[in-house]
Amino acid sequence: MQSEATATTEQLDDPEMGSTWFYSIVGIIIFVVFCLAVSVLFFGVEDGFVEDQVIDKAPALSTTLRSEQQGLLGQYGTYAEEVDDKKVERVRIPIDRAIELMSSQTK
Repeated sequence: MQSEATATTEQLDDPEMGSTWFYSIVGIIIFVVFCLAVSVLFFGVEDGFVEDQVIDKAPALSTTLRSEQQGLLGQYGTYAEEVDDKKVERVRIPIDRAIELMSSQTK
């Protein structure tokens, strides 16, 4: 019984300083390399993802629709519109003429 009591009361030696420094430096180096590898992988995947999402060609539907609308803005015409459940005929004028009319009204 005395041997058990003396074994637990004995002071343990501190670890050697050389091995502690070695393991600390190796651990730091491994951590830094791991962080750099994760960063390289992340930014590589992100660049590839952005390149996959960017579309170089304009959609054909919006291009044709825009050209049709540009043509309508540059010419006179009429169109029907429903207001309060009644069809109302409206006149379409070129945008330049509308700007001239609005600027002459404000003066």
